[in-house]
Parts: sequence; C-alpha cells; structure tokens
Amino acid sequence: MGVQDKRENLVRAPAQPDQSGRIRERNDNSAGNGDGGTDNKNRATDNKTTEVENVNGIDLRCGDALEELKTLPDGLVDLVLTDPPYNIGLQETRAGSKAMAAWDKIENYTDWCIEWLNECSRVLKPNGVLYFWHNDMAQIAELLHETAKKTDLVLVSFCIWDKGDTYRAKAWKQRDPEGTTALRSWFNVCEYCLHFFKAPKAAGAAWRATGLDRINSNPECYKPIKDWYKSELDRLGITTQTVAKKYTAVTGKKPYMLGHYFCDSQFEIPTREIWDAVYRPLGFGKEYEELRKEYEELRKEYEELRNYHRCDDMHCNIWHEPPIPSTGRLHTCQKPVKILRRLIRVSCRPGGTVLDCFMGSWSAGEAAILEGRSFIGIERDAEYFEIARKRLETVNNQERIYGM
Repeated sequence: MGVQDKRENLVRAPAQPDQSGRIRERNDNSAGNGDGGTDNKNRATDNKTTEVENVNGIDLRCGDALEELKTLPDGLVDLVLTDPPYNIGLQETRAGSKAMAAWDKIENYTDWCIEWLNECSRVLKPNGVLYFWHNDMAQIAELLHETAKKTDLVLVSFCIWDKGDTYRAKAWKQRDPEGTTALRSWFNVCEYCLHFFKAPKAAGAAWRATGLDRINSNPECYKPIKDWYKSELDRLGITTQTVAKKYTAVTGKKPYMLGHYFCDSQFEIPTREIWDAVYRPLGFGKEYEELRKEYEELRKEYEELRNYHRCDDMHCNIWHEPPIPSTGRLHTCQKPVKILRRLIRVSCRPGGTVLDCFMGSWSAGEAAILEGRSFIGIERDAEYFEIARKRLETVNNQERIYGM
C-alpha cells in the first residue's frame, strides 16, 4: 500500500457520541527511536530545528525530542513507536572509530523518561497506543514503577524480541566454565518492547487494559437504549425496584446486575434468558432480537473509542526474528522493519499517524509508509537525520517508479 492515498484530516481525536448516542464524524482540523534514537537533553548541540514538512504525510524533525514534542498539539497521533536511549553506555562505531555513544548516558534517566513519556501521552489520542524498546531489566523495572505512578499509560504487554542463535558468534557458547572468560550470568539474546494503552486513571485496572470504560461507562454511549428503557418504565408505571423484585423471584439471586443493565456504569443488556423471564413478563415491548440488534449496531460504532488492537495470526508476545547484520546496519540499535510493520498493523488503525520521537535512521518511518500510515519522526543527531532523509527519498522514488 502506498501513501499517495492521502490522509488529510485523519490526525484527529476519536469522534465522540452525539446527543443521539451515535458517532458523528468531526469536520474540524483539530490536529491544528525506532532505531534507538540519539537524544540527550544534556548534550550540547545546535537546537535549531530542520524539518521536512509533511511530504506525503511524513514529517521529519531534526531537534531535541522533548522540545519538538512540546510543539505538537494534543491528541495528534494514534501510535507512538519509539526506541529511546537505553542508558547503558552503548559502544558505537563512527568513521572507523569505536567509542561509547555520548547519547546513551543520561543524567536523571528515569525522570527524563517520564518527562518524554508524559509528552507522548499528551500528543496521543485518547485511545492511543505506545510502545518503547529497552534491554536493561533493572532500569525497566524502575521505569514501569514510575510510569504507573506518574503517567496515564497502562502496561498491556511485555514483549520479547528473540534474536536467535545468529545474534552472537558461536565462540561464546564454547567458553571453559572453569576458565577466566567464563560467563557469570545468562547471556542475553533478546530485547524487550513494552506495550501501553493510554487510559484514564479513574478506570479500574481490568477496564483500563481493554478501553471498555470509554464505552460502557460513558453516559453518552448507548443513550438510545437507555432512554427507551426509562420510557418503558414510565409507560408501564413501574420502577427499577419492581424489576429487581421480579429478578430475584425468578433467579433466586440478589439483583446486583441491575446496576449494570441499561445503566451508565459498565453498561450491559440482559441475557436472552433474563429478558424473557423477567422483562417481557413485566410488559417491556421489544423482542430480545430487536434489542440485541440495536445494541450490536451501537457497539460497533463505539469501537473506535477503544485503544486500537487487531490481532494477527501469530499473536503472542515473543517475536522470533534475526537481527540486521552489523555490516548492514544504518544505526547501532536498528530494529527490523518487519517487526515494526507488524506493530503498526496491529496497533495503528488504517490511515492513522505514527510518532517516533527517537527516530534514529528512520526504520519506523519506512514501516509506516509501507503500511499506509502517516509518520512524524524526531531525531537530534544530524548524521542520523540525514540518513533518515535519504531513506525517505529512496522510498518515495520507489513509490513513483513502481507504484508501491
């Protein structure tokens, strides 16, 4: 799929139900490092921003992640897919010289991460999704603890990229366990990808993980059914207490579920058995299939209020994919486009917008284009930004030539 089918007016917050309880499209333009990014707020560089403005739905920005994030409007993007510095003192080779990457040692690292995570949460739509990569378990544990306390992001999945046997030279397997080079811990052949939903703090834990609170506890959702139910109570001259007594008489249970049937809190409609045994004998006028059909029509409309997630055929949290050979990498921490494309398909609705605030060499951007999504990328390092720009030009040229 190409990006020529362009996506104007798609960077919007999800439509909300109107007074009729139906989803209406908005007419306003409210929109107003996939590769292990190289951003460091303590690094002395030129803060001037260079941008490639919305070329075929692609916006690349060369600048500080936090500063650039602050320029983006609220509720702009559907998915944040990013690969921040891991703060492990990574070694990288430039111009034939290997040294510790200055961008990968950051003072007050956890506080800095919470700052950019909160900015990402702000620019996410209310039903947005966020992934970030890491490989240091001690720092991940601290980040998860602080993220739960200080952001409105809820951990959904802890995913593992298994790089397989090709990740390291075979020699590491053959070390003498009694020798001076014996390993003293399990050798790590994976990286981790943390998957979050944006969710309101007030929601219960289970509901925050599914996004159902935005529908079933929203007074404006299912309003036509709720209003019909109230009108039937008035027509029949009965109250909810009448229904509760009938429910207990029929089922032998206390009427706790009546706090959800036709209500604003975790809305449900009764089962067919309950409807036919309790409500129809009291005189409620609809057959169950008519009620169920109206409910299903509204439920499908309201789905866009939930965090987007569409399972694929091999849907599990361990991804077996060999790494890019070191001789072919454009960035030390480059991730396979195949994995990034999969994440975008699963977690960003068609025509949506992906943000990578630590863009590196633009792998997430390439994945977004190939999946027909818009893309915003931020990268501070001028060298990597130029690589990203050239990759964008290459993909655009291929699209013009081959009609991708």
